Amino acid sequence: MKRQKQSVHRYPESLGDLRVRADPSDGPFFRLFSCGINDYRKTPQPHALFMDAMESQGCWEYVLSGSMYYSRGNERYRVDAGQAVVSRRPDPGWMLRPVKDVPVQALWLAVTGEQALRIFDFVHLKYGQIQTFAPNSSVVQKARRLVNLVKADSHRTAHFWSARTFEWLTTWWQYVEEHQPPRKRIQLEASRPSRLISYGPRTVKSFASEMGYSVAYLSRKLSKQWHQSPGKVLRGVRLDDAAVMLRTTRLNIDEIATKIGFSTASSFGRAFRQRFQQSPRAYRRDHL
Repeated sequence: MKRQKQSVHRYPESLGDLRVRADPSDGPFFRLFSCGINDYRKTPQPHALFMDAMESQGCWEYVLSGSMYYSRGNERYRVDAGQAVVSRRPDPGWMLRPVKDVPVQALWLAVTGEQALRIFDFVHLKYGQIQTFAPNSSVVQKARRLVNLVKADSHRTAHFWSARTFEWLTTWWQYVEEHQPPRKRIQLEASRPSRLISYGPRTVKSFASEMGYSVAYLSRKLSKQWHQSPGKVLRGVRLDDAAVMLRTTRLNIDEIATKIGFSTASSFGRAFRQRFQQSPRAYRRDHL
């Protein structure tokens, strides 16, 4: 009897980090920042200042084969084939770590831009950080299509990439609405509130509205988890983001104040001084 040859799984070529080349100044609301298919064979070790230098992004990373760990603080979560990790960068907890350095293949997309991030953050907060998708689901298929489009021609118009990114975001949103139950409770770290909130809602009222909770309910939940009022947490996270902008961008003080939700540079300056014990200008000078 002829012995059958045992089939061996082969990884297709890793596409690496593919970047869209459209000029963001053309004004797309939904920006596809980068994407790719990667083979992880070792745990990468980023530079200590890597996170500070990174533009704000929402990252969706889907494990095609193998298993990985998502590490956040002292906690570690296993992510198997068919699952995706949803994370917001910069965030020291985003790193995916291969299980015992076994080769793993992952498909990923990173989006940026205020409107894209508002959708991204809503789905992230409502349906959790680890989500499950069938390999042939519309979400995975459209993610693959986006990667192939960037590989074939990354120099298409900003409008083209905005439309394709919006299409993928809404497909993802619809899929989890139909296949994944919302989280039964809010899960944000008590010791280090999520950076997500600083790029979306500016007030507890708007945060509650986007999450579908009453202000009273959300305030009780977050106060218990964070051990301080949500209003103070929102303000503190925005000021932390301002500190990152002062260290890593050339935006002037007025522009930074507007970006993080202060009506005037003077009110921003007072709040910043109270948190960091120095003015924004002095802080920037000391951290150049």
